[in-house]
Amino acid sequence: MRKIYEYMSKEEKVRALELLRVDIKELEQELQNDYSRVVKDAITETLNRYQSEEEWLKNEDEEK
Repeated sequence: MRKIYEYMSKEEKVRALELLRVDIKELEQELQNDYSRVVKDAITETLNRYQSEEEWLKNEDEEK
């Protein structure tokens, strides 16, 4: 996903970071539901990827 960030403006990166944070909160809430282990594993995997992307974007924003 990071390759696409090279084509984004600073404002677009800030907006993407905001949207990622919203999605992360929603995924964290979904983990509280009574889903099967397979579903929770998928949510956790997605959450981890989103958190990694959030960290990368946050660092990109702080560097510039």
